[in-house]
Amino acid sequence: MKTLLTTISLFVMAILLAMPTKSFAQAADTVDVAVLPVGNINTVINADTLQGGLRAHPNRVWRLKRAAIYQLTEPLKIKGNLKLVAPDGTDRPPVLVPAVLADGSSIDNFINLIGVGGKVLLKNLYLLSFTTENNQLGWSEAIRLNADSIKLTMKNVYLDGFTSAGIRQYSKWSSLDVQDCSFRNMQHGTSYFGGQPFMTDGLCSHDTVKFYNNTFFCNNSYTFSIRGYDRFAAFEHNTLVYGMVNPFLMRQAYNLHMNNNVFYAMHAYGGIPEHVRDTWFLNYPDTLQSGIIFLRAKTDTVDGNVLLGEEAFIDSASKVYAPMVDPKNRVVEISNNSYFFPQALTDFYKQYNDTVKTTDVRYGVPVKRTLTMAAWIENYTQKNIDSVFPKVSPLVTVKNNQSADPGFQSAITGHISLVNAYIAKIATNTLDKPWFFSPSGKQYPPAWPLAENLTYTNTALQTAGKDGLPLGDLNWFPAKKATWKDPYTTGVETIKSTQPSEYSLSQNYPNPFNPETKIQFSMKSSERVRLVVYNILGQAVRTLVNQDMKAGTYSVSFNGRDDLGKQLASGIYMYSLETSSFKVTKKMMLVK
Repeated sequence: MKTLLTTISLFVMAILLAMPTKSFAQAADTVDVAVLPVGNINTVINADTLQGGLRAHPNRVWRLKRAAIYQLTEPLKIKGNLKLVAPDGTDRPPVLVPAVLADGSSIDNFINLIGVGGKVLLKNLYLLSFTTENNQLGWSEAIRLNADSIKLTMKNVYLDGFTSAGIRQYSKWSSLDVQDCSFRNMQHGTSYFGGQPFMTDGLCSHDTVKFYNNTFFCNNSYTFSIRGYDRFAAFEHNTLVYGMVNPFLMRQAYNLHMNNNVFYAMHAYGGIPEHVRDTWFLNYPDTLQSGIIFLRAKTDTVDGNVLLGEEAFIDSASKVYAPMVDPKNRVVEISNNSYFFPQALTDFYKQYNDTVKTTDVRYGVPVKRTLTMAAWIENYTQKNIDSVFPKVSPLVTVKNNQSADPGFQSAITGHISLVNAYIAKIATNTLDKPWFFSPSGKQYPPAWPLAENLTYTNTALQTAGKDGLPLGDLNWFPAKKATWKDPYTTGVETIKSTQPSEYSLSQNYPNPFNPETKIQFSMKSSERVRLVVYNILGQAVRTLVNQDMKAGTYSVSFNGRDDLGKQLASGIYMYSLETSSFKVTKKMMLVK
């Protein structure tokens, strides 16, 4: 009886603690989530549902307390919208960790998004894959996208120690906007492919994927994954330091921008002959080396094997058809990045290869188990860049990338010793533990501020961006970060917030124009809006708006440049306003 009363009391306490608080400083529906009892966070959020599991309060803000630690006894199961945030501040963000359950087990994922079209905001959070007993979860994932068309926004979120993936996408047509986040120590002790910051399933078509100003530090594999048709994907101003294998799955990406990043000792494990020749790193048909950048062009036949290009993503079930992946309209831009393999890594490879005695039989031939360092771009991709893309996909550009030592602090560069030791264990099949960056020797509770400092001293790289800003995550250069703007988002000005009686698209003014014109449009209901500029051949050259918008009247500027920032030629262009229920197209003229 006492146990029953205690259980009832805890349940009542949880409900009371979760009730909206009212004060002049809060939004009308903001809930401050109490830390205790253990599991309170998942109890109150999962209970906020209607019959069928839909969110009872889809616009509610669930607010956590900074410096607090919340223990999860179940994953957050979200069918619909979620806003899980903490206030801005300088002290440690609220930490979410798995509780140790009565049977000694723990959950293996934190946030499970199961509602089609759900809008999810995560801000100022720390997700840690370690229990209070400092035990790392096995094959854990922080966030799972299990439903289509989810819009996930993450700002200032720290994902630490997840052994499977930080973000794992099993669904299609979702949009991810991931900015100012940190993915760190994502490693699995006995699987060097475990520990993936962002991983997707095959044929996982994307709407929009943006990763801006993030840091990826000491992770095993798959930093960024585009394994299905992508309407738009951008990976810009990110810092990547120490990664074992395959930083990217993007060999057939269709609309990808990868600029202004820093890569330091990424794909540090280039592979033994078994891995390189048998293409464990997806480098086929190059059986001599793997690379950080791997791009396929058109369909190719090598040794009787068919290698698919963009058409690999054709999938009628996902509504991806052949005209959508026309090679001549493919945009891949990889520019103004720096990459560096430190001397300590090169020295380790030489020392290992000079002393290794193990021999494997490969295709009937004895082969010494030596290591081959990865390249920035492996040979097959370089051949495509030099001789295939110019003829087939002229909008694929790989340029202004340089090998340069950023000049990190010794506390960072010294960690290469643990990286080298882990590589040796991969090569000898003796993996037994991770290679965490952890000056304190433990992961729980997480250190704050973060133990790593990834500012760098190379002044040339501090102005090497396409935008003249430092390469890498600008959060390490806060004064410069304050001047940064998303290069692919056009500022939209609200003219009237009152609801118009109809949809409309006005003639641009001035017209003809040089160099800039304004376009005004009205929305009579709230929905997804695309405002796209096409050339006379009907090819999209600039996306001015691609976002959810409320009813109202808006104005947007167009500067006569395409999505790559290139100045368009003089001529006639069409601009089209597209929603689920309305589409209209008008003409305009650019005169230089």
